[in-house]
Amino acid sequence: MAIETMTPRRDTLLDVEPVPGLSAVLTDAAEVLGRRIPSSGPRSLAGVAQLLNQIWDAVVAIVTEPATATDLARATALLARIRAVEAELAAARAPDGAADLRRTGEAIALLRGAQSTDELLTRAAESVGAMGFDRALVSTTDGPTWNMHTMFIADDQRWAEEIVAAGREAPPTLDGQLVESDIVARARPGLVFDVQHNPRVVRPIVTMTRCSSYAVAPLIVNGAVAGLVHGDFYFQRREVDPTARAMLAVFAEGLGQAMAGTLLLDGLTAMRAGFDRILSPGPVPSTATPALSTREIEVVDLLAGGRANRQIARELAISEATVKTHITHILRKLGAANRAEAVAYWLRRPTPR
Repeated sequence: MAIETMTPRRDTLLDVEPVPGLSAVLTDAAEVLGRRIPSSGPRSLAGVAQLLNQIWDAVVAIVTEPATATDLARATALLARIRAVEAELAAARAPDGAADLRRTGEAIALLRGAQSTDELLTRAAESVGAMGFDRALVSTTDGPTWNMHTMFIADDQRWAEEIVAAGREAPPTLDGQLVESDIVARARPGLVFDVQHNPRVVRPIVTMTRCSSYAVAPLIVNGAVAGLVHGDFYFQRREVDPTARAMLAVFAEGLGQAMAGTLLLDGLTAMRAGFDRILSPGPVPSTATPALSTREIEVVDLLAGGRANRQIARELAISEATVKTHITHILRKLGAANRAEAVAYWLRRPTPR
């Protein structure tokens, strides 16, 4: 298997207006944040991306701060629009000069408008097909577990569903034995050849797919590998090549940016639902705050800060399994159905810790 880094992209200057939706986002962000944000003059693509990151962090900070008087619906909508503009930037930053890579930018643009992570990943598989791949598999990773989410096969979606079902029935483990373990560990794209005889592939799946080679790229979200994107040219009866790897890597980068947004939006949507349940008319809830242990308080505070299990484990120097155990206890003690509801309850608890 070959693994190579991508060639650095050129950065160009552009006016604000040619990036669709950017001016409106800057104007709305200024009103939501209550401060002026420069919206004129040329900016580099990297400069626009940095500015959007800063705005994103600022909006998330006020949304998750219970003491701040914020129009939650408007702030949430703004976050969704920021990710839409970032998708435009990802498409604009795709390497130019080759028709294949231009199609990559167009494929990234197809991700716009996804309202949830599930919808985004489902749409992503078909978008890979729009780049010229005959088949595409989009999956997520949870520690060593590889979870197949959606597969696209041109003109044979039933076959795609059967393959995904087989993968879900017995999820592969990324324990170093599979090629995909290297992709995740190194966070770099790769090419896999002689698949039917390769000892480092998921044998039941490659038998079903009958492929001879494939390209695979890591899906990176907030600096960590959160999934994988696979593609091949099965019906065209040709092998994958470095161009295919580059296309898939650039697409996965754009998908990762979009997924960072939908994951937070998923959480905010659930949090809003939790707030609505807490504030809706009905029996008055108990004012007593359930007794959490010192460690559980640390965990729920980090959950409220938007940390994932892996990040919490790293910050508290404990294992992910221990984090999951603490979260289970927190949900039971708070009477919450899920993490977002627990966070909503904790942020609005009537008594100090």
